[in-house]
Amino acid sequence: MPHLTHRLRALLCLLPALVLLLAPTSAHAWGPMHSAITEAAFNALPQWQQHLLADQRSQLIEFDCMIPDLVRAPAQRKTLGRFALLPNGDPFTHEPHSRAHNAAQMTHYFQQAVDHVAKGDLAEASRYAGCLLHFLEDCGSPAHSIPGDNQHGLMQDLLEVPPAFRDRPLHGLIEEGSLPLSLASYQPVLLGSTTNEAVFHLVERLNASIRNARHQLVPILQGVFRGDQPAVDAARRNAALMDAQVAADALHTILAIGSKRFEPAALQSLAQVDLTPFTPLETLAQSYLPQFAYFSNPYFGFPVRNALLKDGRERLPLVLSLANEGTVATRTFPSGLSLGTSCRLSYALPEKVYDRFTCHLGLHPELGREGRVNFRISADGVPVFESGPLSGADPARSVDLPLWRVQELSIEVQSAGTAPAASNYAILATPLLHKAQAPPRLDQDKTR
Repeated sequence: MPHLTHRLRALLCLLPALVLLLAPTSAHAWGPMHSAITEAAFNALPQWQQHLLADQRSQLIEFDCMIPDLVRAPAQRKTLGRFALLPNGDPFTHEPHSRAHNAAQMTHYFQQAVDHVAKGDLAEASRYAGCLLHFLEDCGSPAHSIPGDNQHGLMQDLLEVPPAFRDRPLHGLIEEGSLPLSLASYQPVLLGSTTNEAVFHLVERLNASIRNARHQLVPILQGVFRGDQPAVDAARRNAALMDAQVAADALHTILAIGSKRFEPAALQSLAQVDLTPFTPLETLAQSYLPQFAYFSNPYFGFPVRNALLKDGRERLPLVLSLANEGTVATRTFPSGLSLGTSCRLSYALPEKVYDRFTCHLGLHPELGREGRVNFRISADGVPVFESGPLSGADPARSVDLPLWRVQELSIEVQSAGTAPAASNYAILATPLLHKAQAPPRLDQDKTR
């Protein structure tokens, strides 16, 4: 069709999407918002990346980010079918069903997009990137933020629902409509210099996006029930803007890795990773439900980030005693977690990215003085560090462990005495992953 204008060709590409979007949307999160979110993400990219993808811009925004929905139509399966399945045969999923599936799905589409950028096939790169963005955007949609409750029956129980809405599925009410979006001065973040590293950070960005989407559920539904469209739009925009930021980070990183073009400051920021803000697998295994008690006293079910709670109420700084050249002195740490007993925190790590893990482990020197615990660190289920019984009167242990090729890091705290568990004010301070820098390390095993 060489005589057709670019606009007409784009319109013809868009027709299948229009057909889909005119259909009932009870199974699809966001619907037409996918294009608005993707456009905002694209517009936030550095100028060199926008120029690189200039010819694919309209296709990515109007069609490629909708492929996972379009492929459901029989007429589209012949041309788009390859985007519907992962290499292991698992289908594309639109919701955050499991940590393992999420990581595998993101890795597949991310790597395919990177490979096609590297080969100069930007049209195919746009298709794979579009599929990845669709997944990220769906997971950050309030309509998809409660796994296993797609129609949000739980909200029918928790909220006062007017009679006109009591027999209606809530999914469509949450996602209906479209909004203009702009990320203004947002600068996309480089997630990694390889796919494995990038997906590691992208998983945590996804976790934050899901929680942000959940925050918007009640305001959206209350706005719908009151007929308050500005309130509905405000809450939906809160979710969509974070979705767009995550999409921008992913797209920016794909183009940077595929083009092998990185800003030195961005690479330097990835040299060390603080695990404090990351979500432990124990939480993810419960579909992000915060009431899952993966440790006990004194916090009853959740770690406290960057602080300690005295008696479960008063927020205090993280303090440990450290030995240094024969003397012991207290030190305050701005980063870390305060923990209870019977605690296990596990983190999925990208293979062949980090080669060391460092931290400080101990009990608060005053509040934990009567406590007694044992810290254990395991790499892929194998114990690699054991503190032995510690109390608040003992100096904290400084840990420096090899980590190469480790895919799951676990930190456990168990009571080692008869004192009340509430006195076990355990602290994990400055838990840092150190990125491998020297090329020779790439051939080393995780055990030295």
